[in-house]
Amino acid sequence: MTALSLILSLGIAVFHVAGLSGKVLAQEKSADKATDKGQDNRAEAVKKFLEAKRLEDSGNFSGAVSGYRSAIELDPKSAELRIALGSLYLRNRNTIDAETQANEAIKLAPDDLETHKLLARVYVAQTLVGNSISKDKARAAIKELEEIIKKSPGAKLDVGDQDQQPALSVIGGLYLALEEPDKALEAFKQASDSNGASDEAHFQLAQVYFQKNKFREAAGAARKAYDLNLKSPNPGKTAAYSSLLARALLRIGRTQESLDIYKKALGLDKKSLEGKDQDRDSFIQSLIVSPLYFEFTEALIYSGQYEEANKTLDIIVKNARKDSRGYLEAVKQKADVLRRSGKRDEAVHLLEEALKGQDVSESLQLVYSLAETYEEMLNFDKAVATYEEALSSVLNPDGTVNDREWFREAATLILQRIGVAYRTAGKRDKAIETFERMKKLLGEKSPRADQLIVDTLLNEGKNKEALDIAAKAVDRFPDERAFKFYKAQAAGRLGDVATSDATLKSMLKNSSEDADIYMFWSSVQLEANLVKEAEETARKAIAIDPNDLAPLVTLASVQDRMRKYKDSETTLRHALEIDPDNATVLNNLGYFLADRNERLPEAEALIRRAVNIEPTNGSFLDSLGWLLFRQGKLEEARKYLEQAVIYQQRSATIHDHLGDLYKKMGQMDKARQKWEDALRLATEPEEVKKIKEKLGKK
Repeated sequence: MTALSLILSLGIAVFHVAGLSGKVLAQEKSADKATDKGQDNRAEAVKKFLEAKRLEDSGNFSGAVSGYRSAIELDPKSAELRIALGSLYLRNRNTIDAETQANEAIKLAPDDLETHKLLARVYVAQTLVGNSISKDKARAAIKELEEIIKKSPGAKLDVGDQDQQPALSVIGGLYLALEEPDKALEAFKQASDSNGASDEAHFQLAQVYFQKNKFREAAGAARKAYDLNLKSPNPGKTAAYSSLLARALLRIGRTQESLDIYKKALGLDKKSLEGKDQDRDSFIQSLIVSPLYFEFTEALIYSGQYEEANKTLDIIVKNARKDSRGYLEAVKQKADVLRRSGKRDEAVHLLEEALKGQDVSESLQLVYSLAETYEEMLNFDKAVATYEEALSSVLNPDGTVNDREWFREAATLILQRIGVAYRTAGKRDKAIETFERMKKLLGEKSPRADQLIVDTLLNEGKNKEALDIAAKAVDRFPDERAFKFYKAQAAGRLGDVATSDATLKSMLKNSSEDADIYMFWSSVQLEANLVKEAEETARKAIAIDPNDLAPLVTLASVQDRMRKYKDSETTLRHALEIDPDNATVLNNLGYFLADRNERLPEAEALIRRAVNIEPTNGSFLDSLGWLLFRQGKLEEARKYLEQAVIYQQRSATIHDHLGDLYKKMGQMDKARQKWEDALRLATEPEEVKKIKEKLGKK
């Protein structure tokens, strides 16, 4: 409440009534005196309020608090004064006293919107505790915000450093913090619909769509935010809006539009990087520190424009300091170009030279890139040694890990990479040893090591061991859905359908989140060869959201297994109607056609579109290689299949396809080796049987 509105609220109507008895007149005089005293107190309260406001504006926190408290003593029934004091406490991060004042204000004025806004703001501030989330406070904030929306659907409030955010948007952000993306999406949808002119509401909606891999919807919402900002430019938002729109466009195959957005945001559409004048040098220096510039170069690489990407990156390499983040990122991206081009030896040389003299902890991305390149070259010993060097840079001298979140996350990631490298190299015991090392280093409260151990056991077909560990982990980590999924998967593979069904059924919440559970359930049933049940379950996921592509892809895979080829194709074509540029749908439809040796020209067009969108996706490269094999183009097929197995080394199908290719090329020793690799990785009974027949095994 403003000072003026507070003063106006003190206005008093004075009535004079004639003809009263002496007693009544005496009572009236007594009441008048009380009224006069009340008026005087409230008038004095106004003075204290104004003085406190002045002290607050001048930055005198303690003086302002004292002033507001004095005003409240004079007028204890004023909710407005308590809101003023509570807001001051909140601005100074004293959420405990702010909450007390908010609750007192609500007692005095339970229907007043501002009192609920204050309490909601307090709960939002209390949601983030250090690096963790207080779920109770988040839900309390959501409850208050929902009350606010009931009273005023378009209500806005200040939250933290952000001015006047729609209450619905704040609810969406809280649901994201609670890891409930579907509820967040619904809140942001409502905020976007009710605030059509709010660029921020559209932007937040686009962010959630992007996180859920709904890139077409993300592009649509991001475009609205971008266009609104163009009409009334806010330089502070331009980069973020441009980035999200460009990334979404790139994911749906609209590459040139994406690149044009980046160029406009960076000013590359107006300025040239050629020449040697001072203005150009200043422009280049601004690009070197711009995250958007590196997104632009990544987009060039993603779209296969390697020569243009190299030219753009060379500008940074030549102009940035060798220890700067910009230089290191540019080197990493140049190495990516070389890796994608199959020039891995050159990539190793570039990365090793760039790392000389660098602090490893400051250049972990380059270290990761170097180790990944060694893995792609199947040099696992060097990959592990590289990861170990990186690990030593983030550990304490005594081998423990710092409690700060960054160090724990880095240690977790590096140990995971080491373990997976050992696993890929076939050194299973070393992999498990690494995951146990992770558990010891991070402590029993970290679930990641157990997840990796269970995943390894499932990949090896050791389902009983996987079930035992997953079941215990469910009790230790009740909020980790992954262990319940693992438990259901392992039980299903062991033929214990009752346990599998009961585990997944217990996860259902009768909400949109159930779609993910039904999809996984369907895949578990498919593995157990319960194909009719798998089809029914997949359809339950589709019923929750008919426009969600993932359940449609799952259903199509089930239908293909059931040899309902026309139904599978119809399902995928329906998915393409929803999103014509979805790479997974394009690939799957093309692969199903190629695998049946049907309409190969159409299949090739579909798969090449998928590969153009995601040129390092091992599954997509395998599809293209397998199609070329079907067409008898063996050398070209070899190029793509050998690339596919590098990017996806644990795929039984890709190893099997390579074995078939090598056999066709007369290289039986290599064929048998690939079939052995495929057999080691295969889990589906039909696939295992097929590979054994090729190897002459029973």
